[in-house]
Amino acid sequence: MKQTQITLIQKESIAPAWWHLTMTAPDLADRLIPGQFLLVRCADLFSCYLRRPIFPSPMGNDCLSLRLRPDPDPGMAWLLSRQIGDVLDVIGPLGKGFPLPQEKRNILLISDGFRLDPLLGQMNHALSENLSVTLALGGSRAANLYPLNSLPSAVEFQAATLDGSLGHRGLVTDLLPDLLVWADVVYATGSTSLYHSLKIQTERVRFGLVKDFLYGLLSPPLHPCGVGSCLACSLETAAGLKLICLDGPVFDLSEIGNND
Repeated sequence: MKQTQITLIQKESIAPAWWHLTMTAPDLADRLIPGQFLLVRCADLFSCYLRRPIFPSPMGNDCLSLRLRPDPDPGMAWLLSRQIGDVLDVIGPLGKGFPLPQEKRNILLISDGFRLDPLLGQMNHALSENLSVTLALGGSRAANLYPLNSLPSAVEFQAATLDGSLGHRGLVTDLLPDLLVWADVVYATGSTSLYHSLKIQTERVRFGLVKDFLYGLLSPPLHPCGVGSCLACSLETAAGLKLICLDGPVFDLSEIGNND
């Protein structure tokens, strides 16, 4: 972990609801694992705002990639308003990311939220190892989902929308019975209800939830300190009390109770 600066070198709209930011980060890009986070100062030195956690993914050439949607949070709105050439003050990498798949062939990535960079970073790594990757996304309507044309052609894409505008009409968890039979390992980001459903359906479809099969990124709205000093992100696990910012934010969901 270190405090450093990264520079915004590209900013583009990839869909009406999505922006893609590319930042040069020679001190971080080769060390950051998908699922780890950075704490970015989202204002000037005299602002009262806390640093915000961002979850970029490495993209080669000493660069980091970050996908953002418009956000009413003033800190994140400030970040999205940055322009090419602006310098960001960050601390990181922090936490533990997604483990790299070992001796796995079929990789399932699933989300019902907007924090997709950890999954997209894991996707790129899996593709570099010639693994089979399925990305399943859920949302209220097609316009809210990450744009299909921004994904590599080698990725199988499955969608679920509440209004039926793309893919299955309903929740992305409706797709789980078939996907869980196929997958060798699952990486998820999203809501607590997604994680609960993943655990329940894995136990039903695969007759039990074993270690190293199902990983989820647990992230509170803020990581105030990032180093475990404030205890604001404590979490009860099968192994006792853990801190999301230090022991996570990625956890093996077989170790997390259904009430967390």
